[in-house]
Amino acid sequence: MTNTLLSPTRTFDAPPFILRAESGYIRHLPALAYCLVEYDRTHYSDALFKHFSQPFPTALANAVAKRRAEYLASRYCGQVLLGQMQAASTIIGTHERVPQWPAGWRGSISHSDKYALVVIAPESAGLMPGIDIEQWQPEVMLETADMFASSDEQQLLSSLFLPYPQALLTLFSAKESLYKSQWPEVRRYFDFQAAKVTHVDEAEQRFTLTLTETLTPKLKCGTAFSGSYTFLNDAVITCIG
Repeated sequence: MTNTLLSPTRTFDAPPFILRAESGYIRHLPALAYCLVEYDRTHYSDALFKHFSQPFPTALANAVAKRRAEYLASRYCGQVLLGQMQAASTIIGTHERVPQWPAGWRGSISHSDKYALVVIAPESAGLMPGIDIEQWQPEVMLETADMFASSDEQQLLSSLFLPYPQALLTLFSAKESLYKSQWPEVRRYFDFQAAKVTHVDEAEQRFTLTLTETLTPKLKCGTAFSGSYTFLNDAVITCIG
């Protein structure tokens, strides 16, 4: 399947922790740069924070190695991007579990057991980026579908050419991307039922999510968001800008 989301311009690695990495831009949003890495958490060590010139956050003091590895992999992605974009700082902070971007920048972070993905754009681009990556879990998607997809949404997804579990995973990821995209505006939790999928273009790998409730005076019920998706080996990536 053609990748209609990511346009890589550079590939690199930092073994043994960073197995493969690429950076580039989002095809339908050229102002939005991305970095995607595949990492091996069995090769994680705390010394890697110093190796990659990343501060070790106090919030990770009691975290397990898996959590530390995914945090470092995602911050490495951000470091690469901010460096390429010649930002004043290449450090992404954290406050109350929310990424804190250097002044003048907006971004979004996602990670799984073996992938980390970051997108950034200058504030002047006017984007509200949201990115998500989810690894293939067909049984989990089928068992939990009612938690994130209404009966109408499930009916729409079952009409697609995509295998139904894969379509469910794409919807789950799309709603995660929407949450991340609109967090700076909403600043509070909103659940999966706050938006519904109203259109999927499989040829262009595009989707539309429409709010089913008013989240803020600016984000009223009926507001629509367009995004893109693509598949990467055993994962799906979705993006809203």
